[in-house]
Amino acid sequence: MRYLTGYKGLIMLVMMANLLYALFSIFTLSMVIPFLSVLFDQVTPVTTRPTFSLTSRFFIDTFYYYMGQVVTLYGPHSALIFIAVVMIVLSLLSNLCRYMSFYWLAPIRAGILHDLRNDLYDKILILPLSFYSRHKKGDILSRMGPDVLEVEWSLFSSLQSLCRDPFLIIVFVITLFSISTKLTLIALVILPAIGYLLALIGKKIASYSLKMQQLLGNISALFEEAVGGLRVIQGYNAEQYAEEKFGKQNNRFYQLHKRIFRINELGSPLVEFLCIVAILLITLIALWLIPSLMLRTSALFLLYFVVFARLIVPAKALVSTYYTMQKGLTAAQRVYEVIDAEEEIVECENPLPLSELKHDIRFQDVSFSYHPVEKAEMCDVLRHVNLTIQKGKTVAIVGPSGGGKSTMMDLLSRFYDLTYGEILIDGIPNHRYSIRDLRALFGVVSQEVILFNDTVYQNIAMGMPNVTEEQVIEAAKMAQAHNFILELEEGYDTILGDRGMRLSGGQRQRISIARTLLRNPQVLILDEATSALDNESEYLFQEALTPLLKDRTAIIIAHRLSTIRLADTICFLQNGTIVEQGSHEELMALNGFYYDFYTSQKGEN
Repeated sequence: MRYLTGYKGLIMLVMMANLLYALFSIFTLSMVIPFLSVLFDQVTPVTTRPTFSLTSRFFIDTFYYYMGQVVTLYGPHSALIFIAVVMIVLSLLSNLCRYMSFYWLAPIRAGILHDLRNDLYDKILILPLSFYSRHKKGDILSRMGPDVLEVEWSLFSSLQSLCRDPFLIIVFVITLFSISTKLTLIALVILPAIGYLLALIGKKIASYSLKMQQLLGNISALFEEAVGGLRVIQGYNAEQYAEEKFGKQNNRFYQLHKRIFRINELGSPLVEFLCIVAILLITLIALWLIPSLMLRTSALFLLYFVVFARLIVPAKALVSTYYTMQKGLTAAQRVYEVIDAEEEIVECENPLPLSELKHDIRFQDVSFSYHPVEKAEMCDVLRHVNLTIQKGKTVAIVGPSGGGKSTMMDLLSRFYDLTYGEILIDGIPNHRYSIRDLRALFGVVSQEVILFNDTVYQNIAMGMPNVTEEQVIEAAKMAQAHNFILELEEGYDTILGDRGMRLSGGQRQRISIARTLLRNPQVLILDEATSALDNESEYLFQEALTPLLKDRTAIIIAHRLSTIRLADTICFLQNGTIVEQGSHEELMALNGFYYDFYTSQKGEN
């Protein structure tokens, strides 16, 4: 509903147009009676102008009064033409108002969908990494794609019916009451039964729709896994296993979809059937009780049933809208699980600016766990980590996989917040700084290379619209990427494809390194940055890296010996704790964890 607040003026116009459409519709229907009366010569003369009152009798008698004047002056044929012209004008006005309601509703419907997609995308960009570790990527994509489309078709396509049909129903019901209160009360006795049945059906649809959207998310996740892991599936001859796994989910989706279609189509015929039953009952009651119900003329009686029959159409449409909205609300619920997700990484009030590292970075008794724990000793990723990184120095963090090395870097840039302890930058906790400034301080080249389906140039210059072509080329040269880029079809204008799949692993890594070097960050973080490079490329990269690291703060996470030995300080991290720390020579002299690690690596080489 909050999305509607920006469209108050248009909403008022839509409601006004639909109200006029309803009024002109009932006046058009009312013209049927005098038209038939004149046609069959059953006009009851009204010689005195009626006194004003808000009753159907007043409007009908007023029309008969003026029609009588036309008949007296020009004859019955002219009266028929007069009525026909009035009906045409009323019908034209009615349909014009109907179109104008659509016209003014269009920017509301399109605008709300536009705002919803913007909010969803903006929230996806700022949600913490922990949110995505709890949800499948395919399920998130399903919420952005099929779920948003379901909201559009189920909710926004229902706006017209919601803005139009209630006015029609209200105007028609008021007309019925003005003709005969008692007869209308008898007719409306059936409404509670209709409402109860519709509520049961709607509840069932909502339940099935939620399960169906969840299954659709699972199906999207399987699609995403199949495309991303196709090499593994085909390499292990696991096609049949993947097909069976997908087939089970798809079959469950089919069964639920079938039930929803069947239940959804039950409401409209049910309403029509009950309304026809109501019409027949009213007809019988009217035949027996016409005098007491004061239906003075057969024409008025006919008008009553014409209006009642016309009431069925918006009633059916409103029921169909109700069912459609149940599906849309289910999809909207899934979309809002993302939009309303808690932003775990929040900026403090009055954050401090940060433009450069002046002194040092300190990990002070840092402990971390991905799930809530009561004590630091219970943390399963990092425990009591203490480390000082002086400005201009290079620190290498080594150790077995899963020890928490990459997690330390994520905590530094506040992709996650600490469980216990503090990370101090120039003596101030990192959460006191502006998140944007904090992350701009670091340039990260990670083991997992992320490239986008764009040109080489745009992948390197991403987020820096004001850089020059010369700066981009210089960064590519420093990353030993310039030569192979020139060999591509269109050089720096070559589209790399999804996730940069047109390049080899080593080429993708060098593009990622060039992207980081272009930013000339205060602190350079290399998280297994050379893992995908061959020996020759690594050698070239090391040559470029050595002068780059001079007088620059750098943190290197690596297994390769050549990269590790560039560091001023080496930390050995095992099971979330720094067990050894010092220079290469100092750690080798200890003959401990690092010595075993180094000698095993040297033996492999």
